[in-house]
Amino acid sequence: AGIMPLLVQEPLHSKNGSHSPRFVGESLRLHPELGYTPHFFAKMLMHKVSHRLGSRPSHCAARSPAMQAPRRSGFAVSRSVPAPKTGQHTVEDDLRQEALSLFFTEDVTCQPTTGGVNNVCQYATTKSGERYILRIYNNGNKSEKVKFEHAILQQLAEQKLSFEVPKPYLSLKGNSHERLSSGAESCIFHIIPGTLAKTTSPEEVGRATGELCTALAKVKLEPWMKTSTELTAPYFNLFKAHHASNRELFYDEVANNPAFNVCREAIDYLTEEIRKIEPKLLQFKQMGLPEQLIHGDLHYDNVMVVGDQVSGLLDFEFAVYDWRAMELAVALSKYVGEDQPLPLIERFVTGYVQKGELTDDEISVIPDMINVRIFSNVVYFTGRAFAKEDSIDSLTSRAGTYAKRVRWVNANRDAICNTIRQKVKESTFVAA
Repeated sequence: AGIMPLLVQEPLHSKNGSHSPRFVGESLRLHPELGYTPHFFAKMLMHKVSHRLGSRPSHCAARSPAMQAPRRSGFAVSRSVPAPKTGQHTVEDDLRQEALSLFFTEDVTCQPTTGGVNNVCQYATTKSGERYILRIYNNGNKSEKVKFEHAILQQLAEQKLSFEVPKPYLSLKGNSHERLSSGAESCIFHIIPGTLAKTTSPEEVGRATGELCTALAKVKLEPWMKTSTELTAPYFNLFKAHHASNRELFYDEVANNPAFNVCREAIDYLTEEIRKIEPKLLQFKQMGLPEQLIHGDLHYDNVMVVGDQVSGLLDFEFAVYDWRAMELAVALSKYVGEDQPLPLIERFVTGYVQKGELTDDEISVIPDMINVRIFSNVVYFTGRAFAKEDSIDSLTSRAGTYAKRVRWVNANRDAICNTIRQKVKESTFVAA
């Protein structure tokens, strides 16, 4: 890592949100693995100048005319029009019909689903009564991410698992996904039976999560799958959680964008905690924690159950080569938002350790990794709003919940680690 002097005009933020300019002259250590490079600092200076002038850097992802919004300074603050409801993202009729025509020769009708935060997801029913899921990706036209996801699903389908993973319905050309004229990718999935697990059956959900983690370790990564810059960034590259985001843009937006004033206390708390986690991420990288392919977004809202049995695991679009322990941390990040998290964590981990592996070093960092997952969501939704892929309401409406989760994790670090260690010990004893 190198050293680079930096002299920038920085706003000094008071507790009430007012700003007064100051100059900060300091030497910043360069950490390329976190994006702190000479190019990074040059971009930061350019962004600050353009932000003061009311313009934006030109690195937003290209979007189809149907998805583009007028360019403005800052996010479009949606006060009268709410953020898209989950599963209700709309798409122009022509684009939907184009997607359907690539997979079906018969008439198909579509209805909204009750899930799908990131993409357009709709039920597609054929004239003969067969029902599928239509997905049109809203990922900045990152085709290689979709190719990566479908390559993983194909290999998982070849393994004997106790649950289903999404199975693509092949297009008329025999492909599992097709690129539309807008640049967006589309696909059709067979429907996995069941309902979302939510907080039901945590032990069974934990067992399936551990089973998937072990199965993903067996997936063979082709050379392009390791080098593509379009793929999801690992969690330790926190500020790359979204393709339009970076460190300086994130901190500038949460500090200066008036859209965040509706959740100022929560967003300021989360921002301070994110600053605290940065040096820890570097420490974790030096620990040599096990790394492998993980689902990356596997929580109880991506798990289908029939009764108490897990019938399927959904949404592999954020699969990534990352710390293995992040798979467990992502799953627990939902439970820590419940009224009584510890009993749910205990039952989930009871199932997880039956099929998954954990070292003591991994256990020791789980609380921080749970927080990293939450912080990644904060950065991700900031990036989506900046790229006009979503409204900033998607973050401001969640900020209070995210802050509550982080506070609980910080107050219960020892309890979380002790619970996991105890379950690993019990599992080892039973196996012996």
